[in-house]
Amino acid sequence: MKDKIKVGLILTLCLLLCLVIQFFSSHVFDFIIFMLAFMGTIEFRKLQLKAGYPAFDYCPEIACFLVFVVSFTGFLCNWSAVTILLIVFAIVLVFYLTIFLGSFLVFPKDLEKDEFRLVSNMSIKQFAFFKANNTLACMAYPTLIMFFMYFINHISNIGLVAFEVNTAGVNMGFFGLILLFAICCLSDTFAMLLGCLVGGKKIFPKISPKKTLSGCLFGLLGGLIGSIATYFVFASIYPAVFEMVSFWQFAIIGVLGSVVSQAGDLFESYIKRKANVKDAGDIFRSHGGMLDRFDSIIFTTPYIFICLLFLFA
Repeated sequence: MKDKIKVGLILTLCLLLCLVIQFFSSHVFDFIIFMLAFMGTIEFRKLQLKAGYPAFDYCPEIACFLVFVVSFTGFLCNWSAVTILLIVFAIVLVFYLTIFLGSFLVFPKDLEKDEFRLVSNMSIKQFAFFKANNTLACMAYPTLIMFFMYFINHISNIGLVAFEVNTAGVNMGFFGLILLFAICCLSDTFAMLLGCLVGGKKIFPKISPKKTLSGCLFGLLGGLIGSIATYFVFASIYPAVFEMVSFWQFAIIGVLGSVVSQAGDLFESYIKRKANVKDAGDIFRSHGGMLDRFDSIIFTTPYIFICLLFLFA
């Protein structure tokens, strides 16, 4: 437990440093998002392979890089959110079709000799489709989910006129990221510390043996506190902007955000159980990899982006 607390404190300091970087340069923060997504993609592809769902080598990483290039270029050149979104999804679609058709039509001998195909007794076409779908899954998680963190980072400059008018004078990217981190970090902290202290009934013993009902409930409390605290801090600094939203809206956002955050943690635990491994990676040595530490934040990112649009657009 002491080691987990130490790692938690170090990661909290790292997140605070990232927020400081974002405050001074949103484009530098884009690169941080890319590095996290890239490391997470590598870990998830390896997890999928261990779980019996092989993907095409390096393809998810290439897709992650292309998404970053398009996003960075788009925000640098002031493209609209719709334009960037369409280009990114077009890249993923073309990439998916290319690896499926390319592997099936151009490199059938490689698939024919694949040991996994022989063991699973699939035809070449079936295996190409199976492997392409697994590659698509590795593109979707975490790259396409974390793609919305780019949008949060640049939410004040993505061509949403009503949003830009309603939030004029406020760094909404900074606010959105603080809201995201506050909900996820406090939800995880409350669930871990108070859940271990109180104990009680295990709710998903086959997926996450240590997760208890009390921990989940305390996690909701943590998300609630994180959201409300963020609201009050920014409302005191920018009363004119935040008078259009209410305390109760942020209370609901915090509770539901904690639900999404905990769902992200459970999803990652499920994948690790399928792969029969304790950790997704070893970048933090005995404390796991990038996905082990940031699974909740990754899952909650699109939710926070949608909430910001709903509140201020």
